[in-house]
Amino acid sequence: MHGEKKIYKTLRKHLHRMPVGYPATRSGVELRILERIFTPEQAVMATVMSHVFEPPEVICPKAEKHLFNGADRAACEAMLHEMAEKGSIFPKVIDGRIHYALAPFVVGMFEFQLSRLTPGFYEDAACYFREGYGLEYLSTAIPQMRVIPIGQSIDEKQHIATYDEARRLVEEAGERIGVADCICRRGKDLAGDPCRATQRRSLCLGLRDYFDMYSRQGWLRKITSKEALEILAQSENEGLVLQATNEQEPQAICACCGCCCGILSTLRHVPNRADFAAGNFYAQADPDLCVGCGRCMERCHVDAIALRDNIAAVDPSGCIGCGVCVPSCKKGAMSLVSRAAPNIPPKDTVELYDTILKKKRRLGRLRTGLKILGHISARKVTFTGFRSSRP
Repeated sequence: MHGEKKIYKTLRKHLHRMPVGYPATRSGVELRILERIFTPEQAVMATVMSHVFEPPEVICPKAEKHLFNGADRAACEAMLHEMAEKGSIFPKVIDGRIHYALAPFVVGMFEFQLSRLTPGFYEDAACYFREGYGLEYLSTAIPQMRVIPIGQSIDEKQHIATYDEARRLVEEAGERIGVADCICRRGKDLAGDPCRATQRRSLCLGLRDYFDMYSRQGWLRKITSKEALEILAQSENEGLVLQATNEQEPQAICACCGCCCGILSTLRHVPNRADFAAGNFYAQADPDLCVGCGRCMERCHVDAIALRDNIAAVDPSGCIGCGVCVPSCKKGAMSLVSRAAPNIPPKDTVELYDTILKKKRRLGRLRTGLKILGHISARKVTFTGFRSSRP
């Protein structure tokens, strides 16, 4: 048992060197999570892998001196296949050949446990987000996810980049589109605290590589672009926040809420949320049109709107630019405004994680982390992760 614990500690340290780290906690919950996702042998295999996709013929020679008595290539390939099936690593077909890479905890290993989700795993994930991973997630130099304004919030006169337009993102994915259950809401169901924003569960869109992986494992249902747009329209009508992986060619589009999404519920407790959410807009209220009904405030998932003298006031530093508040205003007082310095997302996943890792090595993570901790100390708030403080 002592030897196994050492194996998981070694894997934890290895994962922490990846673009998005895997920090230690006082409770050791991060080790329990690894024990749920990796067998001891699989944990050893993972220590010779990285965030870069490699084929078995590259991975296996590195693993053979630790496993398989240095010779059994078939056993190595079988283990990699099993690890991909259980969502502990990310498989991808490149030039007709399977490649594998490590995935961060979020967005990655946590979401890949969709078919294996249990109350215990969900509670451990929630605990880890509160105790350490929440800070790790927010303190990357650029976020893994970005906010896309809902279509109903965009004026026809606004010139919006294609990477900020949900319809274009779906259409450009071609036939590689599927819909999967939201693991956050499934976890909340298991915890006896179901979502208060929607009764739907199948509303997360998998595109491109995520579609390929999820469809191979049977984790999603293939749909047409028309069906995907209908799902997005439902999400907009229900006031959900659209978040895509932070790429010009995103792998997924999620429909999130403050009561279930670990990202949004964590952001809500951090001042200057706009600094930690990749969005290109912020909302503003026209005081001459606002009647103080409060609908926009109730609809905001990150508490960026308040009523002052019975007039809606938006905190630009706290607004993530989702646009959910705009269609809720019957008087037309709410609108989205483009930020002065646009966030241009990396082209794809490779560029995203290479950029995060490069800036991490330049101590950008330390500066950002200290900035977050300064906000937390000043406001005396804590990360709540997968929980909501809403009544």
